[in-house]
Amino acid sequence: MNSEDEPSLLFLLLSHHRPSRLQRTIRVHVKGRNLYVCARCTGIWTGMISAFLAFFLGLDLPAWLYVSLLAVLPAPTMLDWVTQTCKLRESRNVIRVWTGYFLGISWGIFFLLLAKGIFHLFLVALTILGMYIFSIFLIARKTNFLDDYFNQ
Repeated sequence: MNSEDEPSLLFLLLSHHRPSRLQRTIRVHVKGRNLYVCARCTGIWTGMISAFLAFFLGLDLPAWLYVSLLAVLPAPTMLDWVTQTCKLRESRNVIRVWTGYFLGISWGIFFLLLAKGIFHLFLVALTILGMYIFSIFLIARKTNFLDDYFNQ
């Protein structure tokens, strides 16, 4: 990290990683400056845009497929993040982008359900999201990995 790349509000918004963890970002050189963009968030935004684009281009899925995708697509991201945070392994940016992409598709579907007014599936999606959050909470509780994560 150069002196012109010192942490700023833009750095925090795009990267939201400590300077010591810049290996988890993608460096983009713009107008003589380096911008660091979170690799997983890059995948998430790309996935959400892909889901919206597919919808606006006429792709409409059956209801059972919405629920199946919402249940399955976040799993790789959760697995990657938890194993990395528990220090079982260090992920790579390619994996972060792809798992983020799958999560982004599921988020896109989640918001499309709300926009399309399919509230019963939206509630199912909220339940699935709650189960993922509760699972992370249980893992964090059992392993204390969040204590180590926040104390670094």
